[in-house]
Amino acid sequence: MQVLLAEHAGFCFGVQRALDQVEKEVSQGNRVATFGPLIHNPQVVERLAQQGVGEVEDLEAASPGRLVIRSHGVGPEVFEQAKQRGFDIVDATCPFVHKVQKLAKEFTDQGCQVIVAGDRHHPEVQGIVAWTGGKAFVVADEREAEALDLRGKAALIAQTTLKEATLRQIESALRVKADDLEVRNTICAATNKRQEAARRLADEVDVIVVVGGRNSSNTAKLAQICQSAGVPTYHVETADELELDWFLGKQKAGVTAGASTPRWIIEEVVQRMTDVNQEQATTELLEQNQEVLEVQEPEQEVEDMDKMFAESLKKMEEGQLITGIVVKVSHDEVLVDVAGKSEGVIPMRELATRIPSSASDIVKVGDEVKVVILKAESEDGTLVLSRRRAIEREKVVALQEVKDRGDIITGEVIAVVKGGLRVDVGVIGFVPASQVERGYVENLEKYIGQTLRMKIMEIDTRRNNAVLSQKVVLEEEYKEARTKTWEEIEEGQTRRGAVRRLTDFGAFVDLGGVDGLLHVSEMSWGRIKHPSEVVKEGDVIDVYVLKVDREKEKVSLGLKQVLPNPWSTVTEKYPIDSIITVTVVRLTPFGAFAELEPGVDGLIHISQLADRRVNKPEDVVSVGEQVKVKVLDIKEAERRISLSMRAAKEEEANAEVQEYMDNQDQE
Repeated sequence: MQVLLAEHAGFCFGVQRALDQVEKEVSQGNRVATFGPLIHNPQVVERLAQQGVGEVEDLEAASPGRLVIRSHGVGPEVFEQAKQRGFDIVDATCPFVHKVQKLAKEFTDQGCQVIVAGDRHHPEVQGIVAWTGGKAFVVADEREAEALDLRGKAALIAQTTLKEATLRQIESALRVKADDLEVRNTICAATNKRQEAARRLADEVDVIVVVGGRNSSNTAKLAQICQSAGVPTYHVETADELELDWFLGKQKAGVTAGASTPRWIIEEVVQRMTDVNQEQATTELLEQNQEVLEVQEPEQEVEDMDKMFAESLKKMEEGQLITGIVVKVSHDEVLVDVAGKSEGVIPMRELATRIPSSASDIVKVGDEVKVVILKAESEDGTLVLSRRRAIEREKVVALQEVKDRGDIITGEVIAVVKGGLRVDVGVIGFVPASQVERGYVENLEKYIGQTLRMKIMEIDTRRNNAVLSQKVVLEEEYKEARTKTWEEIEEGQTRRGAVRRLTDFGAFVDLGGVDGLLHVSEMSWGRIKHPSEVVKEGDVIDVYVLKVDREKEKVSLGLKQVLPNPWSTVTEKYPIDSIITVTVVRLTPFGAFAELEPGVDGLIHISQLADRRVNKPEDVVSVGEQVKVKVLDIKEAERRISLSMRAAKEEEANAEVQEYMDNQDQE
């Protein structure tokens, strides 16, 4: 039996970094304890304990010393409590987890409702929630997301080991409920690579072993991925848990491991599997199950039966679709009578598109089933059959009907292959890279786990596969949206659009098949140097339609027009004769312009800069300087405000004199 090891199996960067930090402390002779298990692997934790590394669960009950924060991270209250108790902290939080914690805090500080996609019982998620002050919602799937009651701005982040498909499903559910949702894909890149490598390996082998702690989230997800690929999958922590009969009759076996699994455990598992003597094990199993024949056929009768059976086999070919009756169901295979001529066996992996826990979950004795012949000439005269391929063939027929109607079909991306994507549409389909989006896609990896909406371009009934295109669907929808937008759009409207691209002079906003230019001068009432100070690519914003040129197919947009106009409250906020502090923003030969607030400037005339003659404004003030001024006049309709530094200083001097006189009177 050949044993194949998946790429990217075992320790990830964050786990290895945490372990290295602890071992470094031990090598330096320091007394070390970890806050909770360092990683989700009992064997590694036990090894550390043998090296004198303790484990702290309650800081109040523990003696202060060198405390290592686990790779999953903790909340800020743990750091604070540890410092107060006198612990010397070594932070081994995975950098990717730390990034998620930082985002959670930033979003919370901005007033966003944070939603964490993940397992609420996982220590990483609990730590992330703690960085929001306990205000974050945690959802495990789209059903929980749909149950949320959201108001105002919201932000979605993810547990670093979450499946990307789950994140996308949750995002779709939240898009419907949230008015303003910002999404950050915080799934660790190493997680995607490890899951994709496991997915590829599952396609190559007959059985797969997933190695890692029982309570390891990312290891459990690896096992789920392998099981969904239709290959027998076994989750073990060590080589001692391997069972011989898992590998009987198997030609290729695969091994993958979670991010908390050390190399030495993986090597033990691979070595134990390599040492399996498959031939001897098979012989022993046959001897245990051998039935004693009570009646032996005469020699001539046996020869006649052999000839009859050989003749029946001639009429059956590999790949042929036939119908049979189930005559026996065991735990891992099904025996089928094929038209009374011979018997065939359906192995477990060929029973359904997803391998069941037991054959009896799928069929029972007496069922009529359609099967495809995999092997017509076996040594013991038993046909090898596949119900799975018969089901796939029926699905291909259904796909042909979908293609003929021109309907849209959905499918999950399960792998990136040379030249495109593999998608599950009942059968395995292929989407060429040029047919994924309307434009060029540089990185196809981001589509793993996503659900695409496609049309069928070609169907290969012989191989039971299909070529599909999402680009065709997007192009059709784009043309429909573009036509509708041009029919509806008018100057003076407020419309919602998505920021598609930023330039130095503005942003292009997709209004639904039509791009409008939002010039940098129309983004804010205040001064901005670059559009990125206000918007970023992907933002969904409300914009005001300033101008529509249907002939040239150009639309000019404004953002500040949908925002409160600061000039509408100027007279209330800055009454005439009031003393205020302003910032000098521009110098001219006749004076200095100062900003009262973003979008509101006033002029300090050169004659009002000082109580003396001023030749040049720069002799008195400079750009960026904050100065006190008195509001002399406001012409709201003309958006003009007259300011005076001289008057402000005079009033300040008068106030000092009055204060002095008041003090004299009291004496």
